Amino acid sequence: MRLSKTFWLILGIGISVIAVGILGWFYLEQRGDGQRLDDSLSSAQVTLPTLVSQRGDLESQLTQSDSELAEAESWLNELKAIFESVESIEYDEALFDIADDCNLEITRLTALEPRDEEVETITYITASFTVDVEGTVAHILDFIDTIATDEDFTNATIGLVNMQVPEPEEEGKPSATINLVIYGYQGE
Repeated sequence: MRLSKTFWLILGIGISVIAVGILGWFYLEQRGDGQRLDDSLSSAQVTLPTLVSQRGDLESQLTQSDSELAEAESWLNELKAIFESVESIEYDEALFDIADDCNLEITRLTALEPRDEEVETITYITASFTVDVEGTVAHILDFIDTIATDEDFTNATIGLVNMQVPEPEEEGKPSATINLVIYGYQGE
């Protein structure tokens, strides 16, 4: 069976049309992909300056946060220096010096064993002192004021103060019992 030239011509044209159709379909598909890529690129180019600006803002915030952290660490170190360990400061000597400057006589000085005390979420070492002094009322008040304002006692609180002032017809000097609590930082 012999095929005619017309058949081969129609077959060739059909195959050519199919091939052109497939190539056209691929071309249109690639053109759509190219358009989507162009759109993505345009979107990325629009978004890029915003992201670069945000990055600069975030770097600025990070620098500021680092600065604030360094400042907070410095402040913490200052506080640690203020709240030195209670055992490292000779408070009894300081109390005797202040009493001497105020013309008072310390008749008794009692210190309790340091113990841990939690204030909010911070644990401090506290030492309690009881100081009995004798002298004039003015000197006793000066002694209390000096303790309250002395830099060696910035981490101390004055608790109970019990003063006895004898009546004019009674013998004896005015005296006071002063309770102090000294806070020290307990390192990690």
